Amino acid sequence: MDANTIEKIQSLVHAAEIGHPGTDVPTMLVPEGYNLQSLERYQDAPSRFRGTYSTSSIEDYAGYINDQAEATVFVDTDDMDAMAIFDLGIPTAPGHGDHRARLKLKKTAPYTACLNAHGSAFGQKELAHWIEDWHHAITGEDSNGNEMTAKQLANAVRRIEIKATSERTHEEGDWNAKRTGLDALDASAGQATPAFIRFACLPYEGLKVRTFELRVSILTDDSKPRIKLRVIGLEGIQEEMAKEFKEVLERQLNEHATLHLGNFNQ
Repeated sequence: MDANTIEKIQSLVHAAEIGHPGTDVPTMLVPEGYNLQSLERYQDAPSRFRGTYSTSSIEDYAGYINDQAEATVFVDTDDMDAMAIFDLGIPTAPGHGDHRARLKLKKTAPYTACLNAHGSAFGQKELAHWIEDWHHAITGEDSNGNEMTAKQLANAVRRIEIKATSERTHEEGDWNAKRTGLDALDASAGQATPAFIRFACLPYEGLKVRTFELRVSILTDDSKPRIKLRVIGLEGIQEEMAKEFKEVLERQLNEHATLHLGNFNQ
């Protein structure tokens, strides 16, 4: 026999000596390179359930989890998402962790518009159009404390005018000369200017409607006014929404689910 034939016989004998590799998934050793080959794809059914369910709906997410025997749910309130693992197991008897369900809350269109407006400086026409686009969610208040409708706000924004004043003084003495100058720009919109814009919207599906109060500041560093909006206390509101997210999820899940704050990486 040549060397090649002897090598093949030795490979077969060695494979027979190893025998069953001891995995739960049916496998066998083949002579070519002694690679471990899975036979699971040839079975009538897979050896275990695998897959990841994804949704942005708290209700559908809870329904899927409640249909399972048990679940460990990790809630990330910073990113407003959650991951449920159904076969995590315990440290003494770990599972594969490859059957999961992911929830990622999606910002609604009105909430996205509100966040985009936060910190932005608008031109008059641009802000008036923005107010008209979201008129159903907007009310406001002028600098005198009077309530304003979305239509009144848009009209007031269009009426804003810039008035420039200039003052110069000049003084000369025998040994010196002094010059001072002051330029002032003043913005007005008739009797009162918009002070606050209130934007009421549903930030995420499954959470409650919230009203975001945007402070209106008029920038007069140019010949044309720019109006800047800023959501008052935005970080505090977002913390409240994160807390509400966890509470809503807890109420929706049954006793078979265990919730933890944070993330789990495997």
